[in-house]
Amino acid sequence: MAAPLDERQLTGLADTHLVTMPSGHRLVGEVAEAFAALRRDAASAGFDLAIASSFRSFSRQLAIWNGKAAGRRPVLDDSGDEVQVRALEPGQLLRAILRFSAIPGASRHHWGTDMDVFDGSAMPEDYQLQLSPREVASG
Repeated sequence: MAAPLDERQLTGLADTHLVTMPSGHRLVGEVAEAFAALRRDAASAGFDLAIASSFRSFSRQLAIWNGKAAGRRPVLDDSGDEVQVRALEPGQLLRAILRFSAIPGASRHHWGTDMDVFDGSAMPEDYQLQLSPREVASG
């Protein structure tokens, strides 16, 4: 079992707890090993399990958050429709962004344990992954 994360690691201000995978993504060692095993099992079932996003530093999470708050990045509702952020009160904006993005310093992506995954074999090679609700197969 890995050592507990310190305050800087928990908040994305340090990445000393991570290993780099062949794909370039960074995760905690135990999680990287578990993902590699899951990826092998998925391949035997016909899936090309890939990571879209893994560790995010505090500054990266802040850039995502600020982009959404300023209307430079889309904020989506549960159906995948874009929310018009300029029409929202501050509390409404906070809740809308929090639906799919954590506050910088509070994202589990900082820990190196969380990742966004997709099936690479289920999309055309030139497809730009959005990580939106519409990309999830029903059921």
